[in-house]
Amino acid sequence: MDERPRCRSRKCGAVVAFCLLSAALLPAAAEAQDSAIKRIEALERQIGGLHSEFERQIGGLQSELRRLRSELGAAKEQVRQSRSEVQRAQDELREAREAVAGTHRGTPGPAAIPSQAAKPEASTQAAAAISAESAGVKLSMPEGRPTIATADGRASLAIGGFTQFDMGGYFQHVNQNTQFPHLNNGVNLRRGRLYFIGKFDDFRFNITPEFGDRPDGAPTLFEANFNYTGIKPLTFTVGYFHPFVSLDDATFPGNTLFLERPSIVNIERSVAAGISRASLGANAITEDYFAAAYLTGPLYGAQRPTLLNGQQIGAVGRFAARPYYDKDWNLHAEFSGQVAFHPNVIANGTPGVSRTTLTFADEPELEIDFNPLVSTGPLSAKSANAYGGALGASWRNFLLAGEFYQIGVDQSKLPGMPSPSLGFNGGYVDAAWVITGEPIPYDFTRAAWSRPKVDRPFSLSDGGIGAWEIAARYSTVDLNSHVVPGVPQSVTGGIFGGRQQILGLALSWYPNDWLRFILQFQHGDVNKLNSAGTAQIGQRFETIAARAQATW
Repeated sequence: MDERPRCRSRKCGAVVAFCLLSAALLPAAAEAQDSAIKRIEALERQIGGLHSEFERQIGGLQSELRRLRSELGAAKEQVRQSRSEVQRAQDELREAREAVAGTHRGTPGPAAIPSQAAKPEASTQAAAAISAESAGVKLSMPEGRPTIATADGRASLAIGGFTQFDMGGYFQHVNQNTQFPHLNNGVNLRRGRLYFIGKFDDFRFNITPEFGDRPDGAPTLFEANFNYTGIKPLTFTVGYFHPFVSLDDATFPGNTLFLERPSIVNIERSVAAGISRASLGANAITEDYFAAAYLTGPLYGAQRPTLLNGQQIGAVGRFAARPYYDKDWNLHAEFSGQVAFHPNVIANGTPGVSRTTLTFADEPELEIDFNPLVSTGPLSAKSANAYGGALGASWRNFLLAGEFYQIGVDQSKLPGMPSPSLGFNGGYVDAAWVITGEPIPYDFTRAAWSRPKVDRPFSLSDGGIGAWEIAARYSTVDLNSHVVPGVPQSVTGGIFGGRQQILGLALSWYPNDWLRFILQFQHGDVNKLNSAGTAQIGQRFETIAARAQATW
């Protein structure tokens, strides 16, 4: 049988089967293709919608960003304007402080100046709260001081006061060789000042009569000077003035830790500085530094009771810095120097002998009795100088500070008499703790520390106890120069002025920002030889004293 027809028949069957299968599958494939296309189209529409939403959100964010940028620019401008207003207010506040504080020339304000600048808005509001304007005149009481000013503020007159009344006594332990006088117990109006501070634009005038002093009973002048403040931060001064020349010297006397400054400060500043000194110069004051330089002359009253044939000429310079400070800390460092080119020339004297004299002396850091225990006596001097420095730090309600100064004198004596150059020195270290916790502020206008501002003024009804402070100090001054025990000073040409050491403790109570009461104890020791260098004429002593003080 022929096999080929049978094979063809098989091939035809496969073809037919394939065709039948294709016919069955083609509609399903077409349907799947249509479904896929629809899904792709749906995804494209969804993607398009998302893209449109994304673009809409991006546009909204860009609009919001533009708005925020605009608000930021407006805020920056507002901040700039606010800073300008704050700076202007601070300048006005500084001028007001200068008017109230006598351009910082020893005239106090009742409240301590804080280490950080006070908010000008609060000061302005406080001043406005107690002021009244009528007929172009404004009356106010800034920091408790009566002030009258024109309505535009260009001219003003302020009146202030400062009173210290002391009482105390001495307990002397003298030896059989002593030549010191008996020191008297008693009282003294240590300071009784009335401050008159006038201002017109950038010009200031200060005049302050003094009804106290050492001793009281002979009214005198504390200051009378003109000042110009138109070139910031400089203040130019001419007149009788107190050029600050050391840390404790710059401290307002109502803010010192003890009744009196350390003896070395009183002595070194007498070379060419001190209160009521004829002065011409300027200072520059910022929160970071204090710099001053003055040409100085004689003290007020140097022509009484005898006229001079020549007045002293000297110079004073001081630079103090506050290298670090924040709300808790204040660090202080300074250096100062003085020179008296020639002291006052007295009207009579021995021919051939210098008629220029200086005397260095001080009471034992308490001015109830006025007999100094250490003194050089009158020195025939061609010139004199003093230089030294200070370091100090305060942290919240704690303070530690100290100073050291060296004094030099170029003598002038008859030919053949020994006249070596003289050298004296001294220093102190003191510390304070405000028991009630008020911080000890730093007064950058003086580059010195101030008194604490009372948080809870004394009141029987409110239970306030005021502020309480305790202080300690060690002080020394050596007015011996070229001293050889057993050899007379006429042979050495030296000075047997004596060495004084004092340890003091003081307790202060501040009922409020205007009043202060101090109780002080001292133990002192004076080592001094007689002029022959053969006998000890020094002594030991204790003192107890108290002070009542008011400042406004």
